[in-house]
Amino acid sequence: MAEPPKLTHTTWWMKIRGMLFCTFIFVSAVLSSMYFLIPLLPLMFLHHTLWRRTVDRLIGFWMFMPCGLIEIIFGARITVSGSKIDHNEPALIIMNHRTCLDWLFFWNALIRIDPWLLTSQKISLKAIIRHLPGAGWAMTLNAYLFLTRRFEKDQAHIEEMIDYYANSKHAYQLLLFPEGTDKDYRATERSRQFALKQGLMHYNYVLHPRTAGFTIMLRKMRQVKYIKTIYDVTVAYADAIVQSEFELVSNGSCPKNIHFHVSKVNVDSLPEKDDELIAQWLVNRWKAKEEKLAQFYNSDDVQHRVFKIDSDCDKVFKLTTKSIVVYGAVMTYWLFTSVFLIYVFLYYPLQYLLVLLTLAIFIGSQFLIGGFEHIPIQATKRAV
Repeated sequence: MAEPPKLTHTTWWMKIRGMLFCTFIFVSAVLSSMYFLIPLLPLMFLHHTLWRRTVDRLIGFWMFMPCGLIEIIFGARITVSGSKIDHNEPALIIMNHRTCLDWLFFWNALIRIDPWLLTSQKISLKAIIRHLPGAGWAMTLNAYLFLTRRFEKDQAHIEEMIDYYANSKHAYQLLLFPEGTDKDYRATERSRQFALKQGLMHYNYVLHPRTAGFTIMLRKMRQVKYIKTIYDVTVAYADAIVQSEFELVSNGSCPKNIHFHVSKVNVDSLPEKDDELIAQWLVNRWKAKEEKLAQFYNSDDVQHRVFKIDSDCDKVFKLTTKSIVVYGAVMTYWLFTSVFLIYVFLYYPLQYLLVLLTLAIFIGSQFLIGGFEHIPIQATKRAV
């Protein structure tokens, strides 16, 4: 069976809804960065561990707001099955990259597994995203891993960031999309041509993974003893495909039935020193992922599209009463806080000075040292 169709035709109300959602999240991200994150920067040099923990939690708690709006305004239902991800243990998470929105919906999945995961997960993203006002600034301060797709530069940056995670004394779970890009039409065609050239099977539901980044990360995390577990996550959309953030915003379209399955792998079960064997392990996981997705889409009935439970240890994660209370409280706090910050920005004098300071910090650091993310790295090296 095939995947569901792309959701392209929407009503005028849905388009307005998408634009309002985007505008509010954008303004909230910009103002929260200015009023919460920028004033905390001196703490980075005075007590880096405390600064790192504070920023992780502020940004992690802020994520509850877009997660809540995705479920309340757009009506998205998130189903999560499989193994629990431990937020107290450093790990590598690998996931197929069906759409540009996978990482956003994955936040909703993490809330169901353990809300604290929002404060400890890190994502590898395209480097251009760090230039986005507000969201890009927060992701940079949150120590996300930005990749340029230039091997030598990315290898050095990956190793530098993993050293930083280990030196920070915090346990992080790093999300990597080994396919390198989302599965749109062009990427699917490139993957098909690659498979044809290499004599490989063409996949219908995933792209052939790029193994270099995975092997570099795994090797470095093992070297600094910063990994015990790999979590293999499979994402599937039962009812509709919304390919990009632009479609979410411009069309107000959003899938309603999103599934994640988490498989836990002990890192000791992987080859240790042979990069080719490690790469083959990843290739085999993606072959199994293709089969899992084929089974998921085997039914025409959206309600019957679910991931098969692999073992007795697997479970279905649902929002507990406590999680719902925390979810609602934190989301409500950030909604009101965002409205209050908008009021302060509009009606109090000299707010433009904070805007200029914020722009100077992020734009200046980009031109002078290649990005703000290098400043915390150097601060940690001096502390160590």
